[in-house]
Amino acid sequence: MSGPRPTLRSMGTDRARLLMHPVRMRIVMALSAEALTTRDLQRVLPDVPQASLYRGVADLKDGGVVEVVSEERRGGAIEKTYRVVRDRVTMTREEFTSGPPEEFLATIQVFADQIVAATTAFMGASQNDEWRGGRFSVRHEPLWLTEKQREDLSTELAEVMGKYESMHRRPGSRHYSFNLAIIPDHGDTPEN
Repeated sequence: MSGPRPTLRSMGTDRARLLMHPVRMRIVMALSAEALTTRDLQRVLPDVPQASLYRGVADLKDGGVVEVVSEERRGGAIEKTYRVVRDRVTMTREEFTSGPPEEFLATIQVFADQIVAATTAFMGASQNDEWRGGRFSVRHEPLWLTEKQREDLSTELAEVMGKYESMHRRPGSRHYSFNLAIIPDHGDTPEN
């Protein structure tokens, strides 16, 4: 049996507290794909209680991670459309690892669960075996890298992603979820 779940207050930085919360992380992932209203977010994240969703969006807006891109009157209420502020969603290594190990692992679990949920939703929306025609790519590569090479890899990946991440929905395009994890193997230490 594990101990009590760590609270957000135990995390090391304000940005880590904001971005590494499971519900807010899922909201950011959804809004990274396209601008959405809270109604759209409820459709995309049906398992998130409405109050948690609204609170998460408000926290992310207050933290400058999401912004309102449009407002439209719907009946007696104003419906807002939100999008991610791209340069506010990337954390430094220090921010990302600022909390206790349990919170870091919980964040990795949310990330992994999101991959499974996206794949499940795609397969569930497909008729019969149509999902097999989807363009899936899963790859595991063991890499032997120095710290400099590891930093170069991150820089190069960021450059490649920068080319594609600013593209918006357009005719003929399909949304893909690109997930990447670079994890040091356990017990291995650099050779001198």
